Amino acid sequence: MKIIFLIALILASGCLFGEKSLGIKLDSEIVPNKISLEDTQSLKLETKVTNVGNTKEVITADAIATEGLDVHKPIRTNFALKPGESRIIIFNATLTEYAVPGDYVIDIQITTDTGKILLGTAKLRVVQKKGII
Repeated sequence: MKIIFLIALILASGCLFGEKSLGIKLDSEIVPNKISLEDTQSLKLETKVTNVGNTKEVITADAIATEGLDVHKPIRTNFALKPGESRIIIFNATLTEYAVPGDYVIDIQITTDTGKILLGTAKLRVVQKKGII
């Protein structure tokens, strides 16, 4: 898990392809983005992938959470996008028994069939009790 996170940091620093050269735009949000340890509700990580390039892109989406969160992947995480087309992928997540108050990050990785990689993140705040910021 630590190796994957290290690789993601290296890639995010610009060692591979950025958003412009990839022709893909990525927007992600966790709903709700703040939760208390008392809550047992599921969280939704909504990832919108848009093909902003001029050619069809076949992509695969993945999400990896920090310790304390479990991410459940949807059945279909790979698909083709025509130029200008968007798709929303929903990953469900839950707090584990090891969750503690603090900030959590889910790393999103989009890979094309040509091997190009685009990384994004979504953040979650976990508090001890409801109503405490």
